[in-house]
Amino acid sequence: MQPPLRIELSAAERDELERRLRAGTTEHRVHARLRMVRAVADGATVPAAARALGHHPQTVRQAVKRFLAAGFAGLADRPRPGRPPRLSEADLLAVEARLDADAASGARTWTLPQLTGWLAEERGVSVSPDRLGILLTRRDFRWKRTRRATTHKQGDGLRQAQATADLALWRFGGS
Repeated sequence: MQPPLRIELSAAERDELERRLRAGTTEHRVHARLRMVRAVADGATVPAAARALGHHPQTVRQAVKRFLAAGFAGLADRPRPGRPPRLSEADLLAVEARLDADAASGARTWTLPQLTGWLAEERGVSVSPDRLGILLTRRDFRWKRTRRATTHKQGDGLRQAQATADLALWRFGGS
């Protein structure tokens, strides 16, 4: 039978543990592992810590072993298997910068198919419009397509004529 797992934290490690637990940016799974480490460091056995925190004892044991082996870095999520994403962070930032610049200058508005065409042409990245929309929504990025009608300006004949003239200048459709 193995001896029970124990963690003895130095004052600096204890302060770092508490700082990470208080931080609002700590990922949920890492926060749970930090709580497991704190419970064992406070003197609880692995089964007692698991019962108190609502986890399986093996989950707590793995978190404690990862902490003992690699410190705080060992508590982070390990890389997931599978194909890496086609669209990198730099690509998404480029899309956001393009949308922001065009919205600020009033140069044009974009649809998702147009954006995917721009990504393929400018950045060499192939992604479906639906997937791009999902990724932009996850990032809380919003954009608005201009209206193609002038019915919303029916009350003012001058504004309606100006809007109709503006719409005639726009090229709609691809690119």
